[in-house]
Amino acid sequence: DGNSNKEGTKKKKKVRRLKLATTQNFNATLQKRGVVYLSRIPPRMGPARVKTLLADFGSISRIYLVEEDKTVRKKRRKAGGSSGKRYTEGWVEFESKKAA
Repeated sequence: DGNSNKEGTKKKKKVRRLKLATTQNFNATLQKRGVVYLSRIPPRMGPARVKTLLADFGSISRIYLVEEDKTVRKKRRKAGGSSGKRYTEGWVEFESKKAA
């Protein structure tokens, strides 16, 4: 029988206790972060380009860009548009609210 039972070979995850000081430090850094919403991303501009442009204002911790819908991309490519990825909107998280 090719179907073997894999439940017996699963490894248990190690549970580590978090130290109070590290969680307080992490929560403090979360409170200091500032998020900027980008309502429109120009064509041919990806996360790397956004990061280089906005890095002049402050240190960036995270960037999230939403890709365009697959059906919209298919229509655009069929109509003769570029085949590269395009993004519709995004969020940039700076390490300080003042920079944001």
